[in-house]
Amino acid sequence: MRYMTRADLKDAAQPVLRTYRKLPQAQEHPWYVDPALLAKEVLGLTIRYRHLTEDGGLLGLTSYGEMELELPDGETHGSCLLDGKTILIESNLLYDPYGPGRLHFTIGHECAHHILHRLHPFSYGDGPEMRRALPCRNHRLRARESERAWEEWQMDVLAAELLMPEELILQNLRLTGCPGGFDVLNPVWRRKEFDRFVDLCRLMHVSKQALAYRLKLLCLLRQNQMACPNAMIDIDMDEEEMVI
Repeated sequence: MRYMTRADLKDAAQPVLRTYRKLPQAQEHPWYVDPALLAKEVLGLTIRYRHLTEDGGLLGLTSYGEMELELPDGETHGSCLLDGKTILIESNLLYDPYGPGRLHFTIGHECAHHILHRLHPFSYGDGPEMRRALPCRNHRLRARESERAWEEWQMDVLAAELLMPEELILQNLRLTGCPGGFDVLNPVWRRKEFDRFVDLCRLMHVSKQALAYRLKLLCLLRQNQMACPNAMIDIDMDEEEMVI
């Protein structure tokens, strides 16, 4: 397997994004990247929605070559053919009450497999790899083997570069009135700032967790307290939110 840095993966995303931005459909919504449009019009992939697992542990699936799978959805009597140009997405993600964030990131993750395979076919897809299904698992059930974990890390990083490129984030921060990024994300004690962050997530069609992590990497977020908003009661509140 090829070991790629974040800088390498950013470079891999750039030509794909340049082609995407030239699409007439993409120019209709310049504030977010539509991964389904990117998959179809830039990479020539087909997206199909199926019920992939009973326990919800599998969110997406693709392959570099032809292979037959057994699925529990019952639409094709449990059988499904992957042809090397198809992405299967868990159909339940279409109805996620938290929005399209997980759906979009899953599509981006599977697109990343195909992008790196086309750039480096001998590192991503040579030999027996051609006959392997490439899953995007629920984060709680990710593979723990070092090589598989490294591969999945690369796909996640590339997916983030596709859906949340730095220049797009900077553009949208200006649109939402936060050109310098965020100090603290705390839904209890910094509600005004947090609401602007939520607006940014909706604008970009990504999840709060994914965007917060991306902002931290880009030094556009100092502290993320979404998971435990009461952990530090002594943080500075916005003046308008202080009650005397």
